Amino acid sequence: MSELTAEQQAIVECASNLPRGRILKIEACAGSGKTSTLVEIARRNPQTRFLYLAFNKAIVQEAKTRFPPNVKIFTTHGLAYLWYAYTYGQARLRTLSPGLKAIELKAILPEASPAELSRALSVFRQFCISGTQELPLEAQKIWQAMLQGKLPLTHDFYLKLWQLEGSPRFRNHDCIMLDEAQDTNAVTLALFLDNDCSKIVVGDSHQGIYGFRGAMNALQQIPADHSLHLSCSFRSVQPILDRANYFLQHFAADRAHFKPMTSRAIADRLAPGCAILARTNAALVKQLIEIAPAELPRYRLLRPAQSIFSLPLSVLALREGNLSAIKPDCAWIKSFKSASSLSAYAAETADPELNSSLNLIDEWGPQLLDVYAKALPLHSNTQASIDLATAHCAKGLEWRRVTLCRDFPDLKNEYKHLRSRGRQNKKQGMTAEEFAQELNLYYVAITRAGSELQDFSPNERTYARRRKKPEAS
Repeated sequence: MSELTAEQQAIVECASNLPRGRILKIEACAGSGKTSTLVEIARRNPQTRFLYLAFNKAIVQEAKTRFPPNVKIFTTHGLAYLWYAYTYGQARLRTLSPGLKAIELKAILPEASPAELSRALSVFRQFCISGTQELPLEAQKIWQAMLQGKLPLTHDFYLKLWQLEGSPRFRNHDCIMLDEAQDTNAVTLALFLDNDCSKIVVGDSHQGIYGFRGAMNALQQIPADHSLHLSCSFRSVQPILDRANYFLQHFAADRAHFKPMTSRAIADRLAPGCAILARTNAALVKQLIEIAPAELPRYRLLRPAQSIFSLPLSVLALREGNLSAIKPDCAWIKSFKSASSLSAYAAETADPELNSSLNLIDEWGPQLLDVYAKALPLHSNTQASIDLATAHCAKGLEWRRVTLCRDFPDLKNEYKHLRSRGRQNKKQGMTAEEFAQELNLYYVAITRAGSELQDFSPNERTYARRRKKPEAS
């Protein structure tokens, strides 16, 4: 890599002298070159056998092109998958389910109401992502049914099974690197800590955006022997970072200890391209509706249209009585006799994805089929100059110019509600955890931009006013 910053040099030196069993924690801001720093650690220590645990398959593939041969690269699920295949065989892994729906539990809990099914599934999911080894009573029937093949196998199940049964682990490694630690769940953290290797944990506390999946910030949970920072961004110019610094310094729970970001970006090395980022799939759909047919060749969807439209179109199919049009990954919807029973189920179980899809159908109805047809070719549109994505999907990516849609929440307003509720016991607004996730997501969205940011969210007004009156409270 190019010349190390003082922060990077300190980290490489600390890691190179890290005794077995000790932990180095690195808080790395967006675009700070954390992967390059980890690569340099591996290069400086060619006799050390490293295991790099990545957040997802895309990071694994990219990391394999960068790390030297003394580093083995996997996701935690990837390691658990190999263990399950070796221990239990490949057969069941061929029919993996992306996740159970409560209605699928009827086969083993026939007397349960929808709310009871939802509760049992929630307890089961929480156990699978937890670090505990004690199986809750409400989850026992589901666990045994999945173990016996009576329910589809899920990724979280075989990962949890590896934690409970797979020992010894990591015996062929000297040091484990855990990346994206701010989005780690408790079972992954338990696996990471349950060994005597030296450990390097790296992430950005303010990029934790998967709390809705049960993710936790391991950077706050791990008692490190050494704690260092990467606060220089090579991705974004200072005006972009100033905006991000402002919102974190004013609204983050740990703002008293926040280290402001400074830019080391070089203009002619900034990432190319443009992106429009939305908070929700619904806002992406609205963007697609507003694009004139002649303009479509300019756009690309970062996720296949099927993954965005599958659930709402399946809900529409049920509403229209066309069960054959329900998508295979939404086959559970066929268990409902009518759209009204599905709506009642969504309300009773408070399923956010399902309720969002119902709202889309209420607003656009059959017009969604036309929008879907318009969207289908956009994922593979290699000639596009503008990317369309949600902020969650955009994490880890970067563009020179980014536009934010209107559907990001008003952080200043929500923060006022949060503080008011704390003083006066009011019930309006988000919880503290929900607010932290929304603040983090906005920060992630901002820091995808290299040099230009156009913000249509309510936060643009807040930031513009603060720039004019920096002394205002």
